[in-house]
Amino acid sequence: MPNPRSWDRRLWGVKFQSARDSDRPILLGRGWDLARDRINMSGEPTRPLLFVTRHEAREWCRATRKSYEGRSDCCADWRFTAVRVRERVEVVDA
Repeated sequence: MPNPRSWDRRLWGVKFQSARDSDRPILLGRGWDLARDRINMSGEPTRPLLFVTRHEAREWCRATRKSYEGRSDCCADWRFTAVRVRERVEVVDA
């Protein structure tokens, strides 16, 4: 039976790699998704950009790559890749 004091699920995130090899890849935050107009509540922490299915994550990556096509700056070489992530939250007694 699941623990009612925890949240543990596998989802899909997006790894971002800039054009410079010296830059480390990062997991993108929700702020990258301009289509989602949800407003954060006061005190709410930043969140990763998460998807339930690999297909949804890959579609987001594909659309985002397409939006940078034809550019002549460093953004044209940005890479977006769907990656498996685990979200875990549990109650910690103080």
